[in-house]
Amino acid sequence: MAENEIFARLAQFGFTPVNDAICVGAWNGYGAALRRFSGRAYYVYLAVRLGKNTKGLKKALNRAVKESGGKLGGGVERVMPNFILYSFSFGKDEDPAARFADRMNAITGALRSNGVLPANTCAVTGAPNPDSLCFLADQNFFGYQPVCAAAVRQNDYAVQAKAEENDLNGSYLTGLVGAVLGTLVGVAVNLLTIFLIQRIFAVLFALVPVAAMFGYRLFKGKTDKVSMVIVIVLSVLAVPLMEFLSTAFFLSKEYAMTLAEALKLTGEYFFESEVLKEALPEMGQLLLFMALGVFIGWRYMSSQLNSTQVKNARLQLDTLRPNPNYQGQ
Repeated sequence: MAENEIFARLAQFGFTPVNDAICVGAWNGYGAALRRFSGRAYYVYLAVRLGKNTKGLKKALNRAVKESGGKLGGGVERVMPNFILYSFSFGKDEDPAARFADRMNAITGALRSNGVLPANTCAVTGAPNPDSLCFLADQNFFGYQPVCAAAVRQNDYAVQAKAEENDLNGSYLTGLVGAVLGTLVGVAVNLLTIFLIQRIFAVLFALVPVAAMFGYRLFKGKTDKVSMVIVIVLSVLAVPLMEFLSTAFFLSKEYAMTLAEALKLTGEYFFESEVLKEALPEMGQLLLFMALGVFIGWRYMSSQLNSTQVKNARLQLDTLRPNPNYQGQ
């Protein structure tokens, strides 16, 4: 059954879609976001507030779910400070509304039996007794979280004002300077790892585009799609730079040269056709790692765009609903 069909059946419980893969609502007082994982498998994010001592909670919750749900399946995947991640699957021929109600009753009952109550502080300000719920895609507060409506509206205004200011006054030139400096930082970290450990880590290659984007924003670059192009081009150019610097380092170590002498010698011979021909296979390997690094860092980079930040802030505002646990002042 397609997601939109499942979400349509859950409308009777007050759940509304955020997009094609997520719908949100409340169940037994808990803010809940249903998210498609794969096929008929789904995740449910339930808004809670836990202290640091959560040892044994996941096992206790799964035991309680099993006892209350019989053979209905599903289980707690993660216990986080601000949400519980629960998974289950919709059967091919069963009523999705009935299935959803069974699983939500099972998990919320398990939470209450273990003293885990619905979240009662604002995910934006931390204030008690928040009056609303809204969808947040923050890694620390993912799901349909309790919030103070005024804080969400203020955040939407601030994000839009900041984006407009950047669109008007941001500079590709200053951003480029910052991106170059960020790229050099990422390159330096990777070269140190290669020299000291003799290993290449794809995760560290993601530091190059991430640091470049961070530098771009730090130097007040205009953060639109052009900024992504600048960061990706610099990440690609970082590959021959890494090969050039690693060659110079090798010469310095092998022939007891100063680094300055090695850099000068490398500069004289590196761009000759025969030398480049020998270096191409290794640069090709580095380029593959850099492509993987860009892929890993893509989420962060795209999240920094003005359009993305405005869209996320608007989504929070559009999904604002009354908190069923709000105790009026």
